[in-house]
Amino acid sequence: MKKMYTIFILLLGVFNLSCSESKTGTYSENKTEKNIFNTIVDTISGAKFEYNVAESTPDTFNLVHLFLPESYDAQLLNDKHPENIRNYEAADIFDLLFEGLVRIDENGKIVPGLAEKWETNKDKTKWTFHLRKGLKYSDGTPIKAEDFKTALLRILNPEIISPSTDVLFLVKNGRKFYEGKVKAEDVGIKILDNNETIELELIKPTGYFDMLMAKVEFSPLKQEFFGKLGQKYGKAPENTLYSGPYIIKSIGKRKLLLEKNKNYWNSSNIKMNKINIYGGLWDGNDYKRIAESKGIDATVVYSQFFSRAKLKNDMKETQRLSAGSSYYYVFNTKVKALSNPKVRKAIDAVMAGETRREYGFVPEYISINGKNFSALAAAESGSYHYKNIKELLDEGLKELGISKMPVLNIAIKENSIDGFSENLKKHLGIDVKVTRVSYKDLILKSRKKDFDIIENEILLGFSDPILYLERFVSDSPYNYGSYSNSEYDKLIKIASETKDINVKTDVLVKAENIYEKENPAAKMGYGEITRVILERPGIKELKLVPYGGILYLRNVNKAK
Repeated sequence: MKKMYTIFILLLGVFNLSCSESKTGTYSENKTEKNIFNTIVDTISGAKFEYNVAESTPDTFNLVHLFLPESYDAQLLNDKHPENIRNYEAADIFDLLFEGLVRIDENGKIVPGLAEKWETNKDKTKWTFHLRKGLKYSDGTPIKAEDFKTALLRILNPEIISPSTDVLFLVKNGRKFYEGKVKAEDVGIKILDNNETIELELIKPTGYFDMLMAKVEFSPLKQEFFGKLGQKYGKAPENTLYSGPYIIKSIGKRKLLLEKNKNYWNSSNIKMNKINIYGGLWDGNDYKRIAESKGIDATVVYSQFFSRAKLKNDMKETQRLSAGSSYYYVFNTKVKALSNPKVRKAIDAVMAGETRREYGFVPEYISINGKNFSALAAAESGSYHYKNIKELLDEGLKELGISKMPVLNIAIKENSIDGFSENLKKHLGIDVKVTRVSYKDLILKSRKKDFDIIENEILLGFSDPILYLERFVSDSPYNYGSYSNSEYDKLIKIASETKDINVKTDVLVKAENIYEKENPAAKMGYGEITRVILERPGIKELKLVPYGGILYLRNVNKAK
């Protein structure tokens, strides 16, 4: 798949960034700790580092991680400014430090977080979340409902460039607040019941809104604490308030020391008192040295860079999971030449090419009602292959009254591979102008609809087909291409409201078939990455979360 190469290049770019920070010489962590240490040496780009790895004890877990975040600010987890772009690769670490109203468990399911329960009104336009009693931050101060409002309004600040902002465009006046057209008090967020309940009023019925709220970015933020620190917030352990099961005790060079948050509401069920995380190593030889260290309990590696045969100890592969972000190109249907589905279909056929492995828009690894969704939809409608694509394009242009296809402006990420320009010219006679932009600017251009065709992606973690298909509902905040089909909207609405899984499956299959027929986007498949857990005997409950592939560390413990 061509997109696999894009992912690979992206990873190499990230790795090069971390390598460029190295300086010639030797770096050593503080050796005054009382634990017994095992020294690990890694060499990257000629730079030598030494790590002191704490002895593995019954209540301490030592983990090797690919990435460590640049800052520890929950609202910036998915921010696309260059200084924060790597944070999302450490989403599993953020999950240990922060918690929102709801969260995703080790099985990829939505479960209560700091809210003990929630409900919605009949038409799914108001969602009410009730906080647990006695919630506290790591410093012992109370967590209040207004802290969630502070966090949500901060994400709606246009200075933060995050895909999560678009979720909050579903909230009444959320988009207008982002655009500076209304005040904070006009946004559909109410604080009720003596600051123990938060109510969100939406602009349209959204039966899956609780799934969308399962993001670390929506964790509470104490205005008084944040306001005093400003730009220093999240840059040091003492400059962060933690709402999750762990706090940062100290930060070293490529080392992060976590301790259990004694004020976390579920602290008694967190088994490990300490988690030591060593990061920034990535190739097979680095992992071989690390994995064979006496102090390391586990590591997660990318299978593309690692061979189990290299290990010469008792560390075992216990889990392997393939997942990835879904990549696609949005057609701006307000552009006359792209308003015809036949034109879009012809372009899709060329842009996707051999990367088009599956039917429709929902990735092939997603299931519903115990069955593969993509296979269900394909079985309903048959093959997605069409007649001669040039004839298809010409038919579409004739229907539009256009004699010649105009030059198309296509925006892609600066590190993406242009694998379609030459083929669009060769097979369809279409000239294109490709503009490479930063991830930050890609999001902004999408929101402004400043494009003919633009690259987009859906990040890891969605397990329900509706969270993919809802992107093409007429009034969806993610419908950057302004696609509109009343029947499609109706089907997604039914799927979001019904409690009958058979009805939901049926209408989502029908919606997928409409997508396949009308092509509001060119589907490119997904950048697949396989993660592998390597762990020593006796490690329990260390898992990769289905659909997202992030490491779930909350339940990890050791056999006694």
